[in-house]
Amino acid sequence: MLSSAAAALAQMFDRKFQGVVWLGVGSTVLLFLLLMFALQWSVRFVPDFGFSWMQDAVAIISGAVLTISFVFLGAPVAQAFASIFIDRVADAVEAKHYPDSKVRGGASTGELLFAGLSFAAVSLVLNLLAIPLQFVAIGIGTLVVLFVNGYLTGRTFFELAALRHMAPRDARALRRKHRVRLFLGGALISFLAMIPILNFFVPLFGAAMMTHEFNKLVRSS
Repeated sequence: MLSSAAAALAQMFDRKFQGVVWLGVGSTVLLFLLLMFALQWSVRFVPDFGFSWMQDAVAIISGAVLTISFVFLGAPVAQAFASIFIDRVADAVEAKHYPDSKVRGGASTGELLFAGLSFAAVSLVLNLLAIPLQFVAIGIGTLVVLFVNGYLTGRTFFELAALRHMAPRDARALRRKHRVRLFLGGALISFLAMIPILNFFVPLFGAAMMTHEFNKLVRSS
């Protein structure tokens, strides 16, 4: 797992990989900027009910919501963008490290996108439900989020990489066979997705890392 992470990190600086990296990072940054502007814009429409401090309070709350979004919604955002860029990332990784690996009758780009967005939607709902735990039990809530995202992120990134080569049933079977290993990989990706700035690179890093894992596990099976 660590060797896959190291190889994925090294390729982030590969000149041939730069186009995909900056496209992915730019898309992720744009999403968070749109969220920030939407929150700032919406504050103007909040009535102050005669209290001059009302809009200031709403602005502070909006800032807190944005901060929480950066930290705890990083994983679902990463999963969504992974489904968009998985083909480009996996093609680049396999061309460099696994030149004998050919895409064989796997899912189409549209099917990969649908699968990724479906996983991301589930992750988004669970993360939103877990956010209140941060205010009830600080620390425990973070562990719950990491545990949930470790599973969901490992599943999403690995199955997206696997679906390029095999049927969904076979992809799920391979994932279940190595569930602990892939959970740990998903937990690593999820942890990085909680760190501001780094979370912009996580969709591509995670996709590259799990492409390595898929190819290694297939060869060892």
